[in-house]
Amino acid sequence: MRTDKKDRGFRFALSSLFPSLRGGMSMLAVATVLGFGGMTAQAAVVMGPDDFEAGNTHYSPNNNATEWSVDTSSEINNDFYKRIAATTAWSDAPSASMFGDVGVEAMVRINNWNASTQNRAYIFARYTGSSPSSATCYQLSIAPDSTITIERRDVNKAITVLATAHSRDVVGAAWNAGSWTNVRLEVSGSGSVKLAAYVNGAQIMTATDTSSVAATGSIGFGSAGASIDIDDVTTTDAGSFLAPESGESASLSAPADRPMYCALDGSSEAKV
Repeated sequence: MRTDKKDRGFRFALSSLFPSLRGGMSMLAVATVLGFGGMTAQAAVVMGPDDFEAGNTHYSPNNNATEWSVDTSSEINNDFYKRIAATTAWSDAPSASMFGDVGVEAMVRINNWNASTQNRAYIFARYTGSSPSSATCYQLSIAPDSTITIERRDVNKAITVLATAHSRDVVGAAWNAGSWTNVRLEVSGSGSVKLAAYVNGAQIMTATDTSSVAATGSIGFGSAGASIDIDDVTTTDAGSFLAPESGESASLSAPADRPMYCALDGSSEAKV
């Protein structure tokens, strides 16, 4: 729970309790989390939420480490992990902890796409390997034209696309550059592996893979030719997998980088 660093009274950010709110998560999804209307709370967090307010304790870049750092000054009351990509090279930052059936969720902001046909931002699950070239994993891949794919990565960066969705209606034609967006990747099973991807709390696609990668691995994030910011990384087990929001679509109805703060005196302010 964040407090105001300028001592203007005790405050808390709803986004620190429910990070997806910063990406426009619907009230239906919030009700599911809270257990409103007789629904059962599904809080099975196994790591995080990692908000980087105390620095980076879980993720280690396996190459181009000088391009990664915790940003403590760009936003009021909010630190985050960032990569400023000087080249179009791949760089991954997996966790030390290993997980099997897992959901990994993060706020992602794309600040710059370099001039390359391979520009991508990634969220990883079941990641193994010491470099992008040797890694195997499942990944949610974000492209500059707002195309999102669920992919299997094998050694030598061999990519198999398992499912594709074009989310221009969700995040704009250029992935809503400069704004926070909530993304989530879920992976479960072995032999026949089930995968699902979400944007701002709404399921956008599912996939099944029968040529699966290792049954356990790291979660994490990375980019190829893209400068990215990462915040509020939450890792959950299969017991807290999200259900699709029937009849709804993901939206950015609220600016993704302006969470609401509530003070004990009843006043409120939008984060800037």
